[in-house]
Parts: sequence; structure tokens; C-alpha cells
Amino acid sequence: MARCLLALGSNLGDRREMLSRATLEAAALPNSRLLSRSQWQVTEPIGGPGGQGAFLNGSLLLDTQLDPAELSSAVHEIERQLGRQRVVRWDARAIDIDLLLYDLQEIETEQLTIPHPRMSFRRFVLEPACEIAGSMIHPSSGWTLAQLLRYLDNAPRYVAVTAAEPASARRLATQLCQVLGSPQLERQFPTSATGPDSLPSEGVEFVQGMADMLHESRWRQVAELAARLPIAAEPSLPPVVSSFWCEGAEAGLVRPAVVIAWEKSSPAKAQAKFRQMLSRSGHGPVARIQGEDFPAVLSEALAAIRAVWPTLPVDGVS
Repeated sequence: MARCLLALGSNLGDRREMLSRATLEAAALPNSRLLSRSQWQVTEPIGGPGGQGAFLNGSLLLDTQLDPAELSSAVHEIERQLGRQRVVRWDARAIDIDLLLYDLQEIETEQLTIPHPRMSFRRFVLEPACEIAGSMIHPSSGWTLAQLLRYLDNAPRYVAVTAAEPASARRLATQLCQVLGSPQLERQFPTSATGPDSLPSEGVEFVQGMADMLHESRWRQVAELAARLPIAAEPSLPPVVSSFWCEGAEAGLVRPAVVIAWEKSSPAKAQAKFRQMLSRSGHGPVARIQGEDFPAVLSEALAAIRAVWPTLPVDGVS
């Protein structure tokens, strides 16, 4: 039997009753056995239309003989029976059930993505999941769920933006800084030979320039950056944002809490290299965002950042 993890959420009607009903339905799935249920946790809505009520979230751990497609279909049928309506993305909903993990399988089709593409950086998913399945491995990152949550708890307030084309990463990083009121890392060292106007897109000079900016000793010399290093940094303090990602950071370098990876159309060679980089394990939380619609990409990137730091105020993003 396969070991599977489900995430449940509700922010309409009698939330507790809805989650209890969903749990009973999941436990009754054919050729399946409910192993454990987390406590229900109250969380604020992230992304989607404003004015929504708070969610109750939780997780279920199952053993099943259903294959991934069958289990996903069964979960959607439970949602349908309980009144879920899919009209507006991330809108308020009576019930939401996501298939997070299916053993160590990685699946990416038009109908199904496993692991769930946003679970590695969403606290409201990881916290209840770790209560019952902290030792399960998130195969895309190579980390356990407990390691992912612990990393978010201890990481500095730093977000790295990356894309196959550096110009796209710079555009998104700059806009994030404007919306969040964040400092952009490249602009904290204006006298550096690798400043924002001269930073090359690749090669030895680029790597050396990144290492210079990302070294913790360098951060501690700049008050704007040093304030974001401690675990107990001011909760409303917006993160530092950079338009590059030093993948596989060396010792002594500041690693981002989350990487925003914008997957958009680009030359085939660059896109292949970029996807190969993202497919390597060991990199921690990554928010992979697809699409060409820049406002939609920006909105999703902001939602990802708020999923890491739920107390961060973001104008226009609930």
C-alpha cells in the first residue's frame, strides 16, 4: 500500500463539521485506511479575493491501494459531494482537499502534480502535516516535512527570485520590492563591481559577485540587512529580495527562506538548463510559478511570500 498525505481546509459555514465529514469520507475510501489526523488549526487566508474568513486547516495520513490518479479523482468527488464549487481561484470554500504526497512519487501532468507544488513553503500546510507525518520526505526537495518547516522557522527574511532569463528575474524582483517595501540586495552594495547595473548573467564573475553579496559577514555590516538575519526579526519587516539564486550555497552564505522560480517561455537551451537546476534535490522551499501574465505571476509570488511569513502586511494581497 502507498502512504499518502492529504491537506484539508474550510473557511465557509460550519468549518469543523465540514472537516469532520471530509475525514469520514476519506476514511471510507475503497482499499484505503486512515492512519492519523492532525489537530485543526486556525489560519488566515493567503491569496485570492479579499474579505474571506479564517480557515480551519488540517492533514490526514492514509494507506491506500488506489493509484495517484484514482485517489485524486476520489478526493475531488468528496469535495463535490460536500458542496465545493471551483469558480474563482483561491476563493472562500466550504471544503478544500489536496493530495500532497504519494509515497516518494513525483508526478507532473495536466491533471495532477505531486508533490503538491506549493506545499514546501506554506506554513499552514506544513504545520499540521508535521504533526502526523514530519518524517515523510518531500521528494522534489529531498527534505523531510519537519526539515522544511524547521528551515522556514530559522531562515532569514530573504527571498531569491530566479528565471531562465536574468531580465525576467530582475523585473519580478524589482516589482516585489516596490510592493513589499523591501530592500533589493543588489542595491545594498552600490560601490561593488557587481552592482545592479553591471551584474553579468553567468560565469565566474557572476558567481563571485553573488558570493560577495550573500556572505553573512557582509550582511552584518549593513543595518538594513542585519535586521533580517535573526530568527526573531520583527514580524512585519519585509524580506530582502534579490534577482538571483546562488543554488547550492556555500558555508557562510545567507540562504533564502524561499526561492521564487518564474517558469516562463524562453529559448529552449536556457529553459532546459533552468528546469534541470530546479529538478535537483536538496534546495529547500521553491515556489515554481508558471505563466506569461505578469500581474498574475506577481500576485502568486506575493502569496508565496505571505505563506512563509503570514504576519507580513501586503497591500492588495490578502
